[in-house]
Amino acid sequence: MIPRESRREVVIPAQMRSKGGWSDVTIRNISPHGMMLLAPFPPRPGTFVEVRRASLALVGKVVWVKGKALGIKLIERLNFNALLRAANEGPAASPNRTAANDATIPPASTSPGIFQSWLRAGLNRLRGGPSRRASATADLTELS
Repeated sequence: MIPRESRREVVIPAQMRSKGGWSDVTIRNISPHGMMLLAPFPPRPGTFVEVRRASLALVGKVVWVKGKALGIKLIERLNFNALLRAANEGPAASPNRTAANDATIPPASTSPGIFQSWLRAGLNRLRGGPSRRASATADLTELS
């Protein structure tokens, strides 16, 4: 049996973006390759999500859901120090804020290109597929 990665217990308010838009979440534990969140309406397993806290954005795939808790496998290794710095930067930005009020999180209506690029890059990494540039023309609907 493969040993489970060590986890750090945390309580960090953040935002999560999935197909349904932005929602407030709480990061409850972190490991080098994933995290557990509490969310009012967790997305289904297999859904790619973006988790934001202040200036830090993480992309991953939902691997399990139990009630309001969900586990996310991150596309890239988590830098604990960067997350803890972001947790101390101030309150998590609300997706309802405008870009003029909060430059760290643009409104969902103006950021799909960045989000799609992250999802494509992550999917290609998971699949061992083409480079980011080659996948730039991929359709977001293929991600689902």
